[in-house]
Amino acid sequence: MQLNRVTGFALVEALVAMLVLAFGVLGLLWMHQHALVLQRQQLMRSVAAGIADDLAERMQLNAPQRAMYARTWGTSASATASASHNCAATACNRSELAQWDVQQLQTALQTQLPEGDAAVFNLADTPAWWGIVIAWRDATETYRTDTTAGTPPCPAQMSCWRLFLRPER
Repeated sequence: MQLNRVTGFALVEALVAMLVLAFGVLGLLWMHQHALVLQRQQLMRSVAAGIADDLAERMQLNAPQRAMYARTWGTSASATASASHNCAATACNRSELAQWDVQQLQTALQTQLPEGDAAVFNLADTPAWWGIVIAWRDATETYRTDTTAGTPPCPAQMSCWRLFLRPER
C-alpha cells in the first residue's frame, strides 16, 4: 500500500512539472509573437519614413513645382504621367519631373507598404511649411498620430508617419 502512494505522488509531481513546462513554453511563444509584431511595426515605420524622406528631397529639388506634389488620401498618380516620360532615362522639364516624382511615390506606396497611401499638403497655419503623411494598413492602429499640427487624420485601421518640411529659399 505504501508503494502505491509513492507511485501516485510521483505521477502527480510529473504532471505538475509538465503543466509548468507547458505554461512556460506558451509564455515564450506569446513573447516571441509579440516581438514579431513589434518588429513588423518598426519595419513599417522605417519604410514609411524612407518614402517620406525621398518625397521631401524630390520636393526640395523641384521647388518651383511644389504645388504639383499635393495630394489627398486615396489619390493615385495618373497613368498618363507615368507613360509620358521616364525622367530617369530622358531629360524632363520641371512639370514632367513633378508628375514622374508623384508616380514614383505611388509605386513605392504600392510595393513597399501594405495598402500604402499618402497625403501631401501645405500647412494652413504656416504656409511656408509642407506636410507629408504616409499611411499603411494596421488593423490594431499601433502607430496613430492623428491631427498633429492640423494635419489630416490617419484613415481608420491604418498607422501613419508624418514628416514636416520647410522649403529652402
